Amino acid sequence: MKQLKYSLICEDIAHETFIETVLPLFGRQSKVSFDFIFDSVFFYRFRSRNSKDVLKSYADAGIVAFRDYNLDLLLIGVDYDDRDRNAFNNEIGSLYKDINEKIRDKSVIFFPVQAIEHWLLFIKFKIENPKSTKNISSDIEKIIRKKAKTDFFGESRISKDEQKKMIADIVKQIDIKWLLSRSASFKRFYSDFNIFLTQTSKQ
Repeated sequence: MKQLKYSLICEDIAHETFIETVLPLFGRQSKVSFDFIFDSVFFYRFRSRNSKDVLKSYADAGIVAFRDYNLDLLLIGVDYDDRDRNAFNNEIGSLYKDINEKIRDKSVIFFPVQAIEHWLLFIKFKIENPKSTKNISSDIEKIIRKKAKTDFFGESRISKDEQKKMIADIVKQIDIKWLLSRSASFKRFYSDFNIFLTQTSKQ
């Protein structure tokens, strides 16, 4: 099994938990087995509170990640928010362009449309409607972000530990192939991540 040391710059606990849960599932799809090791020291040093923090720090933090922490992979998570969905490829391309070219091939951006909760709602829909063939992409992605949070977490305020458990329980049941057919932003993330894995497995 190949060890892979990674860390994360992201907006909040939902991004963090999604990645921690989904990476081993992605790894199982690879021809090479990976043991994903999370560097929490880097993560807490560059922990962000919102998208502005992420966008302000990720380019410089990326250099530090590989120079001082000897990471194999840096994941960068930021919600797409109100950006023009028709300009998704241009928007994510601009984010990648700001990463130093020497570390760009070891950096993977996940850019959920509109937010990470929308990816979670996709997964939840599939779990609750396993036989549905309906294309609910536009139905879910047009939900305003505040409502997406309450649709997933409920109306009552819950603790961070409860949020993490809810997210992990849902993500463990992800149907990757189905989600690839429903969310273009998830498909881009999955594609970029697998390009990285393929390159790494050859080293």
